[in-house]
Amino acid sequence: MDKNSRFVALAALRQRISALERPTQKRVSVEPDTAWLPGIKTLDGALPPHGLTLGALHEAAGATGADRPSAAAFLAALLQRLSRRAGRETVLVCESGAGRSGRLYGWGWRDLGGNPAALLMVRARHDKEVLWVMEEGLRSKALAAVFAAIRSTGFTMARRLSLAAQEGMTPALLLRDDGLVPTSAAATRWLIRTLPSAHDPLDIRAPGAPRWQLGLVRCRGGRPARCDVEWHHETSAFRVVAALGHRPAAALADQQSTLRSALLRAG
Repeated sequence: MDKNSRFVALAALRQRISALERPTQKRVSVEPDTAWLPGIKTLDGALPPHGLTLGALHEAAGATGADRPSAAAFLAALLQRLSRRAGRETVLVCESGAGRSGRLYGWGWRDLGGNPAALLMVRARHDKEVLWVMEEGLRSKALAAVFAAIRSTGFTMARRLSLAAQEGMTPALLLRDDGLVPTSAAATRWLIRTLPSAHDPLDIRAPGAPRWQLGLVRCRGGRPARCDVEWHHETSAFRVVAALGHRPAAALADQQSTLRSALLRAG
């Protein structure tokens, strides 16, 4: 092989390796009615044109320890927005310790609009086992999604999960107890705050639809965004809640009390 031929061969090899190392840069064409989107203009507009990437890692954390259940509920609700794919209905749920806020519960999943019969629950002894189960499940190409709650994980393991999700074209949803660390391989990262729920339309003393402040902190191919929403499980839809100035006085008082407590703790 002469010098020019070797140069051409090396250039072709470099191009092939570059394509393998940067698969996420490929443009994905997805019809609007099949894209995985929250369904809210503020958030949908902040995401890439194809919406949330199926074969990717998505992370969420509560703004405080008390917000962790809301972060878990948000991820569960987000899964209900994912259109059912042929042959893929099972959601693998992996957890290690119960923690202060407890475990994911089948009937709670139902109340958010999910099907408890579609859950495959795995209880591991520690986070290392959870991450291994996640990776194997993502690569199986047999699951609708993998949902896990862990105390902490490093960048290297998050990168492995991201690659496994891409290989299996299966979304990985990770609930982090350690908050949103500075670096991560996740395609999207969400910070969730609990808001006072609306009143039940049939009973003013009963809680209504759950409300959260959704903060899209990082989005590969998109931009940050924030929105206050409530979740309606009957329609599997988010709805933007009233602006601060239009909320009931009782809800404002509750939120101000929570903010005051947070400021006192921070001080």
